[in-house]
Amino acid sequence: MNQPANLDKILENKEEAARLIQALREEATKRCMRDGWFFTQFVKTRDEADQDSVKSFPQLEYLKELWKVLDESQRTAVAKSRQMFVSWALCTYCVWFARFHPNKYIVWQTQKAEDAHKMVCMPGGDKDTGYFGRMQFIERNLPSWLRVPMKESAGMLGYSNGSMIEAVAGGANQVRGKTASLIVEDEFAYQDEAKGVYQAVAPLIQKATKFIACSTPNGPTGVFAEIYHGYRLLAYDEAD
Repeated sequence: MNQPANLDKILENKEEAARLIQALREEATKRCMRDGWFFTQFVKTRDEADQDSVKSFPQLEYLKELWKVLDESQRTAVAKSRQMFVSWALCTYCVWFARFHPNKYIVWQTQKAEDAHKMVCMPGGDKDTGYFGRMQFIERNLPSWLRVPMKESAGMLGYSNGSMIEAVAGGANQVRGKTASLIVEDEFAYQDEAKGVYQAVAPLIQKATKFIACSTPNGPTGVFAEIYHGYRLLAYDEAD
């Protein structure tokens, strides 16, 4: 069978197109490293209450502003309400922080260990339960060209660049002695030992550890309310 006269041209065009696609992907990866908000365009999220559960990360202006605050501030307090996508934004920020910044240690703390695992990584994942932790879900649903080598275990994601994300239960002893690059306190207003936790991590914050406290409100008093409104922080920051 005779080959079409323009077969070489077709193959050449395909090779050129493949090179162009590869170059665009490499440039997009570099931009993701520089610009975390750009990275969110490639992130998929999950809404268990919606039949069409897998969705793209919403490119909403208030989430863009939240991302800017998270990235530029060393200490951040976020008062959230449900269905505002704040928890997904924080999970995405942790993933971006770990995968594009080598040798970082990120701690995600929630009152119950199982709730923390649901945010980071579920044991067994699809093999046992079919349900992924949110950060685990984000990583597994990125475009194939953007994925990186990663190790999954219960409550933990480990990256080949030396970074790690760990889920821990509530309690000051759970974070005391951990030298973290980023600490996220989820539903901090409802953590039983919130004051002790903040006292334990205050010296790290003074040494440039990023600290994010996030919670639905739980009244006008308590450590989260004080952090959010800026009350009595000096006393906690000076605590050993």
